[in-house]
Amino acid sequence: MKKIIDWIKSPKSDFVLFVILLVLANIVGHNAFLRFDLTEPKSYSISKSSKQIVKTLEEPLSIKVFFDDSLPSPYNSYYQYIKDLLEEYKGSAGRNFSISYLDMKKEDNQRLASDFGLRQIQIQEVKNNEVGFKQVYMGLVFTYGDAVEKLDAVTSIDGLEYKITSTISQMVSKVDTLSGLGKGNKIKITLFLSSSLKNLRISGIDQVEAFVNEAYKNVNKQSMDRVEFEVVNPLSSEVNELAERYGVQTVTFTNSSKQQEKAIFGLTISLEDEFRVLPLSIERSFFGNGVAGLESLEDNMNSGIQNLLSKTTQIGFVVGHYEHKLEDENDSANFISIIENAGYEPVQLDLMSEEIPAGMSTIILDGPQQDYMEEELYKIDQFLMKGGNVLFFVDPMFAQGGNQYQMPSYYPLNLNVDTLLNAYGVKREQNFVFDKQCHTQANQNYGKLNYHWVPVVQKKNLAKHNPITNNLGYVYMLSNGVIDASEAKENKDLKTTVLVRSSSESWVEDHDIMLNPIMLVPPKDAEFKSYDLAVMLEGKFNSAFDSEVAKTIFDEEGNPVEVDTSNDDLSASGHIMKSRVPGKVFVVGSSQITTVQLLDKNSTSPIAMFLVNVLDYVNGREELCTMRTKGLALNTLEIKSQALAQVLKYFCIYGLVVLVVVAGFVALRLRAKHRIAIRKRYNPDDTREIVRDSERKNKKAKKSAKDGE
Repeated sequence: MKKIIDWIKSPKSDFVLFVILLVLANIVGHNAFLRFDLTEPKSYSISKSSKQIVKTLEEPLSIKVFFDDSLPSPYNSYYQYIKDLLEEYKGSAGRNFSISYLDMKKEDNQRLASDFGLRQIQIQEVKNNEVGFKQVYMGLVFTYGDAVEKLDAVTSIDGLEYKITSTISQMVSKVDTLSGLGKGNKIKITLFLSSSLKNLRISGIDQVEAFVNEAYKNVNKQSMDRVEFEVVNPLSSEVNELAERYGVQTVTFTNSSKQQEKAIFGLTISLEDEFRVLPLSIERSFFGNGVAGLESLEDNMNSGIQNLLSKTTQIGFVVGHYEHKLEDENDSANFISIIENAGYEPVQLDLMSEEIPAGMSTIILDGPQQDYMEEELYKIDQFLMKGGNVLFFVDPMFAQGGNQYQMPSYYPLNLNVDTLLNAYGVKREQNFVFDKQCHTQANQNYGKLNYHWVPVVQKKNLAKHNPITNNLGYVYMLSNGVIDASEAKENKDLKTTVLVRSSSESWVEDHDIMLNPIMLVPPKDAEFKSYDLAVMLEGKFNSAFDSEVAKTIFDEEGNPVEVDTSNDDLSASGHIMKSRVPGKVFVVGSSQITTVQLLDKNSTSPIAMFLVNVLDYVNGREELCTMRTKGLALNTLEIKSQALAQVLKYFCIYGLVVLVVVAGFVALRLRAKHRIAIRKRYNPDDTREIVRDSERKNKKAKKSAKDGE
């Protein structure tokens, strides 16, 4: 026993004890998983929603990562980010969650990736001072039960948590819904194919049925055997009725009897009374007529099933007052596409002929150019009083005249929708906000052009603690008017948040407006200051109408009709004077931000995220706002001085290296002095350092003497 104690006390045991300490520390670290995310948008950690969904998985969820391991910069950092993010999911999940990282150098894994429908993408690589291209796999495959989903071509990490969590959520919802279907209740895939089309010279028409059947088998396997498939070959007399009912393609041709004949071609997917038309059609090209859509049949079928089973939230777009055209690709079609991709269902709403549906929680007024009837305003007001959400995209001015040779003139747009806004504490000013901090463009003839009516609103002018804008680095605005919410701010029943405001170098103009970057310059006598561009109101609102409006009868055109009610024995009213349930009102002084001028179809720009975040926020999906905008690309630095930016750049490249070297020398000198001080105090008889110092002094003296001679 004494020998053991002596050995423990001896220096020999220090190394063994140190190894034991390391082993114990690793065991504790493995069981007590702890990480700190110091980034402002929490880019390297996951939200509560993501943690909750993986914690409550009822069946095994497997994520297979198909990434080449020798990716060039910056894609190698993306791969590491994905690994870190998936480990966060794993740390929060139970035993039903697993991750597999596949070696893409193996041919078996490459074939597996192809079987899942992943495709190689081409990326640029700089090697040996030469620029080349490389084909790589960069995708994720999710399997939950028999369901399979994928994220292909993951070439950006922005909003990746949102994509992963949304995919898992959709899969869980799909499996749960399929499990809940009755035995005789199946999803039906129907191929409408007139046999007469096979006699025409249409490339691929003979293989259509086989292609669709093969895709159906794979989809049915992934959908718990809840899908059935049939081919419909209708009579010529039935074609028009089917085409009108389902909206599939018809083909008119001259048959062998020299008579006009009509055929049908298309693919639908349906569940009970609901159906979706899948993209499969006959198209004409340089090489003749051919079938388009065969290459993505399986993906389109899976998307159709997901769309049928998902319980999407309807968003009502009020129409009938020259609002933006939702289907027009040159107008607001991209806004609609972005909304649909976020899981919402846009619905046109004519308030003159229909009521706001009971299940609808949000309506949008997108760029009205004409007054509303009083009945319509009343419906909007009472919808808000019942806890609904109303989004106002209202322009301050309207354009008149103008062509390719002449600029239009702008006049104040006065609308009676202000009756509602004023009652809620918001005033809409008829002017344009111009900003020195704006979108710029280089022109060959005129040099740098400043589009002052397109402000670039930086992070410091966005609401800091609101999920809508918290992670956005900037947003573009366009043709905005000032929004004055000072009265709403004084209302104790409302929470008023200014989401977007212009910079302190802004000014306004309300007449003789010329939106021409060549001619427009900031006026010297203008009042430069920051202006509110978009606000959010939350809480209980006061109605814009009195109780007598509820008794009003309107004619077919929406005008109030006077009715004598003096002899009525019964008086009843459903009018709500003050909100019973808190609602939300969003007001922005421009509808141009919803058009193709700022939005592309698959836009992931900050303004697109801003708009979708507004929808998510008013519909109680704040967590999605945070996930969608989580990433570094949206959080950019605001450069005030190019000279300072260059100084900081070179300091980071070279200055930090110099500082490390200097710090190393200083540390060596301090350690040497510390060592000498310890030796002098505890072992003054040790002459090693004294001898060395003497030798150095003698050498220095000899060298000085030699130089003197």
